[in-house]
Amino acid sequence: MALKKLDQQTRKFVVWMALLLGAVALAVIVRAKKSDRILYEKHMDDWAYTVDGTKYQVRDLAVYLAYQEQEIESQAKVYDLNNTNKYWNAHTNGQFIRVAGKDAALNMAVHDVIFCSMAQEEGMVLTKEETVFMDNQKMDFWCDLEEEGQERLGVSMQEIDEQFMRMALAQKQQQAYADKQGVDYREYNINGSLYKELLKEHTYDINKKLWKKLNFGNITIN
Repeated sequence: MALKKLDQQTRKFVVWMALLLGAVALAVIVRAKKSDRILYEKHMDDWAYTVDGTKYQVRDLAVYLAYQEQEIESQAKVYDLNNTNKYWNAHTNGQFIRVAGKDAALNMAVHDVIFCSMAQEEGMVLTKEETVFMDNQKMDFWCDLEEEGQERLGVSMQEIDEQFMRMALAQKQQQAYADKQGVDYREYNINGSLYKELLKEHTYDINKKLWKKLNFGNITIN
């Protein structure tokens, strides 16, 4: 009887130790993954992507990253106001929403560089009305970030201006190019079939090592 009791105590101890070791191992893995992340604010001057031989830094993606974060956070609050991480960590089309949002920011930046370059080659400029519209969008974006988000974004207003101008010219050129081809504007969106064909005419590269580990979802928001 005493041996049986000892046996049970031994088994309980072994199970307890196994659980403890498992918890420790999990904590080590989580900590290692966190320490392996590349923080936006410390790598803003690292190159993120190239288009047709021109290198662009992480800071050149500031508006795109912030815009995606604000959009996803807005959707997350509708999904679960008390725990927005549920939405951020959800899957869509076989991909985490957090990852999909970050990739969308990069793809949009590449798209805008291509169309903006086309616009500049043709000498395209914004009309007065288009400039006013762009400025209003820029102010809405900046105000939505609020003071903390603005500081965490870490770029100057000149850089914000440049990125918004690139976006505006790219949108105008996309519309003009689609009209010239006699197709819907959306065919040249980042997921459009004709844009994918156009992309083949350009060379681009992504700093995959940086991009995979770059934090996203907490650049401008908590």
